[in-house]
Order: sequence, then C-alpha cells, then structure tokens
Amino acid sequence: MQKLNIIFLRTVIISTGLLVLSLCVFVLPSLAQETAHLNPKVAYLQYPILLGMYATAIPFFYALYETLKMITLIERESVFSILLEQGLNYIKYCAYIILVLYISGFFLLDYTNALPPLVALIGIVIILITILVATGAAFLKYVLIKSRLNVN
Repeated sequence: MQKLNIIFLRTVIISTGLLVLSLCVFVLPSLAQETAHLNPKVAYLQYPILLGMYATAIPFFYALYETLKMITLIERESVFSILLEQGLNYIKYCAYIILVLYISGFFLLDYTNALPPLVALIGIVIILITILVATGAAFLKYVLIKSRLNVN
C-alpha cells in the first residue's frame, strides 16, 4: 500500500509539473497577447509581465524537484531525516521567492496604473496558494523537528 501511495504522489507531482509547464509554454503567451489586445494602454508591459511569470516558474519547478527528492528520501530512509528538513526549507524559500516576485510585480504594475484585471486575478490566486505552501512547509518542518526531538 505504501508503494502505491508513493507512486501516486510522484504521479501527481510530475503531472502538476507538466501541467504548469504546458501552461507556461502554450497558455501564458496567448493570454499575454489577448490581454495586450484588450488593454492597448498597457500593451508595452506584455513581455515584462510574461517574463515575471516565467521567473516565478523557476522556483516552482525547483520546489517540485525538492518534493520528489523528499519522497525518495522517505522511501529509502526514515521520516525523521535532516535532509527532509532541508527540503522543506528549500520549498519554503521557493514560496517566499514567488511571493516577493508577485507582490513586487503587483506594486510595480499598480504604481504605473497598468494592472490588468485578468493578471490581478491570476496573481491573487497564485499569492494565496503560495502563502498556503509556505505555511504548510513551515508547519511540516515544525512537526518534523518536534517529533524527532520526542523520539530521541
């Protein structure tokens, strides 16, 4: 049963990575083009916004990679490994990087009065999900440390 769970987790993580990669390659450019046509006043920001979204994809994919490494560690070693704590730290830091990039992008676009509503909605959803991921990683690290101290 545990092997089935690990296979399921890996499948979900890889599927999520492929879905986000396909969104980055196929959907985001057309979405940026459509937003530029709907808001010609801010069409000059089409590529900087797209570049900013691609910049946030890098820490996202790194967090997925760390998650896959953590699943392998859990499979081979115990749950109380120090490497799991490091992986959770990396995931938390990736979430913080994504948060900083999106919030600074929001302020920059809002300052120039060039925040398209569709970009704002996508950004708010990504910010909320990122906050949840950072909080979850910090909580799991806390539980891991606390349970490791109780075991010793």
